[in-house]
Amino acid sequence: MAAVDGHSSGRPSFAEMAVAAPQPLPEITVARRVPKVMDGEIFFQFSKEEINRSAEPFRFSIVIKFLRQRPSLDAIRAFIASRWGLSSTPMVSSMKLPRNAFIRLATEADFVKALSRESCEVNGVAYRAFHWSPDFNEEHEPSNVPVWILLPGLPPNFYQESFLRIFIAPLGRFICRDNSTHCVTRTDGARLCLEMDAAKEPISYFWIGIPGLATSRKQDIIFETLPAYCGKCRVQGHNSKTCRAGKPKQEERNWGRNKENNEPGGNSSSQKEDGEINNPLFIPPETEAAEPRSAV
Repeated sequence: MAAVDGHSSGRPSFAEMAVAAPQPLPEITVARRVPKVMDGEIFFQFSKEEINRSAEPFRFSIVIKFLRQRPSLDAIRAFIASRWGLSSTPMVSSMKLPRNAFIRLATEADFVKALSRESCEVNGVAYRAFHWSPDFNEEHEPSNVPVWILLPGLPPNFYQESFLRIFIAPLGRFICRDNSTHCVTRTDGARLCLEMDAAKEPISYFWIGIPGLATSRKQDIIFETLPAYCGKCRVQGHNSKTCRAGKPKQEERNWGRNKENNEPGGNSSSQKEDGEINNPLFIPPETEAAEPRSAV
């Protein structure tokens, strides 16, 4: 028996195909200008307002950077359609670097869902998500990242979004609160996601009311997913204190010294500290023992 409803046959409807079809980029018009030359270099210059207008169609776009080989674009599209729960189909495209993917979402609600996801993987391949902006550079990881925080013990009357936006303003930009905070099904603290600069030292608490008064409240902040960020390498995973950039020469010298010590027949003096070798007053204890004793 033939299926009456087109959906029962497993085929997408015409409306669904129309929504999923790529749409032309909305055109903006900028004033014509001639190229400029400085020191023999040709360049073009645009105002901040022109740049912002050109970026308007991409204000709900994110970049996901996979930590190993990127799944195919079709696999990413299928995963998003089945797992992300978006209201409309996003545009997924490749970028200059093979591990990156550009995802253009249609609504702010879909953008919030995509950027605040706690399970950051596609078919088992982990990724990092970044909010795209006109100054986004694929060669570097932006320091502005989505972060989940907990405000432990926050009274439930402060779970309103307007209060939460005020509280996290010193940290970054509010993205969303989780469903248990939204519906007040947990009252041990408010949990929310924000976009903040991981390169800056965050605050660990704030006061509700004048600090120190008995009627005021000192509110702690627990960072659940704040990544380490290195301003030198411009990547996540370590900070400037633990950065190994600029230290290869010292490590190579230590490696060479260890290799010499481990080789059979190696110079025994290389096993000593530099201070002992270079000190003219240092006399190795083996010297006297090595001299032949005269017969009595």
